[in-house]
Amino acid sequence: MKERLSRNAATYVVALAVGILFVVPMVLVLLNSFKSQTEASGFTLTLPTEWRFDNYVTVLSDPSVALGLVNSAIITIGVTGGTITVCALAGFLIARRTSRVTSSLYMYLIAGLIAPFSFIPAIRVLQWLGLYNTHLGLILSDIATQIPFMVLIFVSFVRQIPREIDEAAIIDGAGSLRMFFTVVFPLMKPVTFTALVLLFTYAWNEFQNVLFLTSSSKTWTMPMTVYNFQGLHTYDYALVSANLVITIIPVLVVYLIAQRYILSGMVAGAVKG
Repeated sequence: MKERLSRNAATYVVALAVGILFVVPMVLVLLNSFKSQTEASGFTLTLPTEWRFDNYVTVLSDPSVALGLVNSAIITIGVTGGTITVCALAGFLIARRTSRVTSSLYMYLIAGLIAPFSFIPAIRVLQWLGLYNTHLGLILSDIATQIPFMVLIFVSFVRQIPREIDEAAIIDGAGSLRMFFTVVFPLMKPVTFTALVLLFTYAWNEFQNVLFLTSSSKTWTMPMTVYNFQGLHTYDYALVSANLVITIIPVLVVYLIAQRYILSGMVAGAVKG
């Protein structure tokens, strides 16, 4: 009994510490976004003496922020949709056709988990293809970096789906593509929503590829505008905090909408295992 109480106490202490580690910075940024420049410079957890909603108006009226929101939306939708489509199809093919070719392809893709991303060759390839400083170039680069991990989780999930379902669809006259999109893909909803949240969060917050693979501010996304905004308003932490809050909101909304699918997917995987 004492051992169980001490174990529970240790769990609560660790959970409290982790909660404080994540929650306190978010609360600090949120409170600072409503303070005046002078109050925000103190970086304290006190409530603002006057709630300055005009900080958000000032940030949103900046043309670079509006352009960053549009660019982030284009790239995030492209990366999320493209990666899920490619990796779901690849995962289904690799999981169902266990030949030497698909096994070699799977090992090649998985090797990308440990291979470092090389920016110089990537820049040269994008220039050769005429995709440098374009949205499509950034989308394809982001998809390429996410393929190894996404293929891994899709293959693992498809292997849990009984092959008898495929055989029943074939008996009913379904071809490969029809069987995938009408029978198998709907069963992949838990892993698809998990991938959606991970990819959306990655693409929306992606900074490194935008910094190195573009030289034009016309394709800058929200993290780049935050970086630039911080440089222009170094000492105005209220405006910088408001910009950070605007950047966080879309990711938070997507996570809150899709979190129940992630939990159901984890439970379904545990039962099948």
